[in-house]
Amino acid sequence: MAALDYYRILGVTPKSTLEEVRRRYRLLARKHHPDKNPGDPEAAGRFRLVVEAFEAICAARSKARARPRSHAAHYRKPRFTDKDDLFEELFGIRQEDIPKSWAAGADFRYDLEIPFMAAIKGMGTVIAVEHHPACPHCEGSGLAPGAAFQDCPECQGRGRRYGGPGLLRFGPVCERCRGRGKIVARPCPYCHGRGLYSRKREYHLRIPPGTCDGARLRIRGEGGEGWQNGPPGNLEVVIHVAPHDTFTRVGNDIYCQVQVSLIEAALGGIIRIPTLDGFRTINLPQGVQSGWTFRFPGAGVPGGPQHPRGDQVNQVVVTSANNLGPQQGSWFGESIRLEPGQFDRAGHE
Repeated sequence: MAALDYYRILGVTPKSTLEEVRRRYRLLARKHHPDKNPGDPEAAGRFRLVVEAFEAICAARSKARARPRSHAAHYRKPRFTDKDDLFEELFGIRQEDIPKSWAAGADFRYDLEIPFMAAIKGMGTVIAVEHHPACPHCEGSGLAPGAAFQDCPECQGRGRRYGGPGLLRFGPVCERCRGRGKIVARPCPYCHGRGLYSRKREYHLRIPPGTCDGARLRIRGEGGEGWQNGPPGNLEVVIHVAPHDTFTRVGNDIYCQVQVSLIEAALGGIIRIPTLDGFRTINLPQGVQSGWTFRFPGAGVPGGPQHPRGDQVNQVVVTSANNLGPQQGSWFGESIRLEPGQFDRAGHE
């Protein structure tokens, strides 16, 4: 059958993309599949014709795409694209799977919780972190005095177990010796063959003013010990700031809810407001509503060299009058009906 007839069967043109041809084939294959047409004896023939047309078009396009150029007809495509592929083909492992002769120490994390005001003002503290340096008795080897390393009986000292088909094929890293090929037959009585011992080390920290929750302090070289002269890890101290009963921090601003009674909100007066540096007094205006806010500029969290100090944002919350007694309620009802001057005169009578 001519190639053009195959395109007509699928309802596409030679200029159609391969994705368009594939999409059209799926549509026709579902339409003419024998399972979709149980009462049509000609459905199987139409289905085979659709499949044949699609396979012929795909084969023709693959052949045209794979046709070599005239000047490159005698060149052979390289089997390996890099040395890792060659190494994996010969030995069955990639180079990153080979155990290193040394290893860097692990990074340590220490979570430190500090009070809210200490984060604002700054503080000094001392923390104790458990370390595992090399055992001084065996110098980190894990061997008892006079003992020596022995070949691992599981892998015969190779560090890997043979396995898999093909020449020079190695299996996975030996679990007993962890790829070293040697084991400790007589362990050190002080570290029990670990080569390390436990001890606590103290660090004096200075928490700078304005430290926020989640801040991290890194102490380089104070993490886990490196293996086989590898570099030590780092110690990272993560700061957690405890919440405060009165203040809430948002960026460098401090938010404070100021509770006033219904009488104070209606009549106004002098009230005291807590701040980070003590108390401030303000003259509360008459008739203030719950939710009214006002600021204390520069009374927030200390900023850095490029960030100014924040503000304190105060929000008035008017408390309910449910706890007023009968006499207080009567006096309050009478007072709110008086003008400010009349209330002053009534208070002196």
